[in-house]
Amino acid sequence: MQERFAADRNLGKLVKWLRILGYDTLSERGDADRDFLRRAAEDGRIVLTRNRDLARRVQPASLVFVAADRVETQLGEVLNALNIAPDPARRMSRCLHCNVPLDAVTKAAVEGLVPAYVSGTQPRFRRCPCCGKIFWPGTHPRRAEEYLRTRVPALRSPLS
Repeated sequence: MQERFAADRNLGKLVKWLRILGYDTLSERGDADRDFLRRAAEDGRIVLTRNRDLARRVQPASLVFVAADRVETQLGEVLNALNIAPDPARRMSRCLHCNVPLDAVTKAAVEGLVPAYVSGTQPRFRRCPCCGKIFWPGTHPRRAEEYLRTRVPALRSPLS
């Protein structure tokens, strides 16, 4: 089963990168309190927090305290703490804004909704069923792969 996360509001960049890796990751907008912990537990989510007081109140198996300030180190901390290796096939499969899985759509379905150059040069498109944003394999995925390969200690091995 794929890990699912709930992160406190201090980990916004980490949330984005976990979503890039394909992990279902919710972001808490308010204070990470008992209600946040209860909802995460009910959903079977692992809590990610930088709040030391919160970390003291939760079973270690369901929480990862993130000590680092930089997102690349934070990502490595989470992956190492849980001994998980992201599946390259799941990368870029979730909406970075809504966190829902993206749907594959035809080129015809996005015609007029993306720039003509993109429509003419890109073979595949995905759309968020929640917010309607359209994604395609342009330079962003390549840059994300390069960033992960060169900057995240837990992912230093070659990526597929």
